[in-house]
Amino acid sequence: MKILITGATGFLGHHLVKRLMKEGYKVKILKEESAQIDLLKGIEVESVIGDIRDLEAVKKAVKDCEIVFHLAGIIAYWSRLNRLQYEINVEGTKNVVRACLENKIKRLIHVSSDVTIGVEEGKLANEEMLYNLFPLKINYCDTKFLGEVEVYKGIAKGLDAVVVCPASMYGEGDIRKIKTDMTFDFKFPMNFFYPRGGIAVVDVEDVVEGLIRAWKMGKKGERYLLIGENITFYEMRKIIAKELGRKPPSISIPSWLFTLLAYVFLGISKITKNRPKLTPEMARFNKIKFYFSNEKAEKELGLKFKSFKESIKRAIRWYKDNGYL
Repeated sequence: MKILITGATGFLGHHLVKRLMKEGYKVKILKEESAQIDLLKGIEVESVIGDIRDLEAVKKAVKDCEIVFHLAGIIAYWSRLNRLQYEINVEGTKNVVRACLENKIKRLIHVSSDVTIGVEEGKLANEEMLYNLFPLKINYCDTKFLGEVEVYKGIAKGLDAVVVCPASMYGEGDIRKIKTDMTFDFKFPMNFFYPRGGIAVVDVEDVVEGLIRAWKMGKKGERYLLIGENITFYEMRKIIAKELGRKPPSISIPSWLFTLLAYVFLGISKITKNRPKLTPEMARFNKIKFYFSNEKAEKELGLKFKSFKESIKRAIRWYKDNGYL
């Protein structure tokens, strides 16, 4: 059996490639010519060079595969990347769905996000809650939801697909977070403060297990939230600070001030041309508690989840071993 993975050179993707190859499956990946493959160094895997936005390249990659894991996407909260984010998260997914339908693949496992689930303050959201974040104008959330819609359109046309919605992932190999996320940068002045919201988190190894179980055990047309635990931003940064031997954040910052600072950082980035560590989209995201239930995944897929502390220990060890900290 041959399996195609899009987004294989990324954090989640390289873990999935290693796991499937370890279990004896033939793996093919679709990657851009300029893609960094450091995380796949030393792994011999069949590659198709192409862009997820190029339908013909996607068709070529899907050909002769029975199963497709669609992981490719852009995680960003910066308006400068909005157009590219739409092209990859929505149009790219549309191309994958079309190629899967034309090639009659046995199953598509689409990696969406917990942010495509509707949220309600004070409640644990589940897979049945409808998306309600359009008023926040957070392009990442909107495009991940619209990409998921493309999968459901494919299902309506006969595609066998399962949607997996992981929380924010932690573990070994997440180069993006250590380079762009101020959470780990305790030299950054903003880390003395913390926003009042919270998010769901999950270990990357648990997500890999969830993807494989969704493929083998998931029900056609269903979505599964993969949630390790729900945690406030204060508790998250306190745990990270402890593992790094740093002082934890001590001041809760109100939403209005967080938003004001975001516009200041955005203005600075327009001058320096560097990616801002804080944006208005992040400010809008961070004032909400994105909390979710993992009951369905535990019950139907038999999943058990690691703690955030365990994930962070491994992540920080990897960052130190590889010269990022």
